[in-house]
Amino acid sequence: MSTVTKPRAPSVRRQLREAKRFSWTGFGVTVAASLLGALVPAAIGAGPDATLVSTLVVTVLAAGGFTAKDGSAARGIKAIAIVLLAVGALVLTVTGVTVLDVVRGRPATFPVVPAGDPAALLVPQSVACGTTPVHTTTTCTVAVRSVGAAPLRVSGTDLDSEEFAVDASACVSAEVAPGRRCTLVVSFTPAWSGDRVADLTVHHNVPGPSAFVELTGRGG
Repeated sequence: MSTVTKPRAPSVRRQLREAKRFSWTGFGVTVAASLLGALVPAAIGAGPDATLVSTLVVTVLAAGGFTAKDGSAARGIKAIAIVLLAVGALVLTVTGVTVLDVVRGRPATFPVVPAGDPAALLVPQSVACGTTPVHTTTTCTVAVRSVGAAPLRVSGTDLDSEEFAVDASACVSAEVAPGRRCTLVVSFTPAWSGDRVADLTVHHNVPGPSAFVELTGRGG
């Protein structure tokens, strides 16, 4: 007496392996579409949330459209292939773009990383350059400290007095890392005797208004 052995149904892994559209080519197409869905909204100024939604929608549509043309796979296998292709492409796109944002110091494209604390600076309220004879130059310094979480950038300085001058070369166009400082060198040359007061304006990349330092000196 013989028994009939029913053939075993192929496993999901085997069916995925045999699916013609579940391939490296399909993954490459899905990744390309995912990048397009991320870069276009970012280029036109869409926010992180809108960029993430756009990337998600375009990625799923690309994976679905590519896999739907596979006539050799069952509907359930197609659904699994779509999920795997889309998830893999999304992880690669979001991770890659986020790493580039961090390396280049750009605002986050996706809302997956909380925005870092901004730069911050600390300058003295006033600096005394002391007493010096008329038409004689003396110098004093203003320390600009970076006390935020991001690098400080000083973009320029202004003075409202011709008797004071500032050399900002050590600060302007340089990145001052958190916890470090740069130094502004102020020259004071009184034209006549008596007390002098001037306002030094420091322009920077910190949110909010420019920083101000009162400079004082006396011509003797």
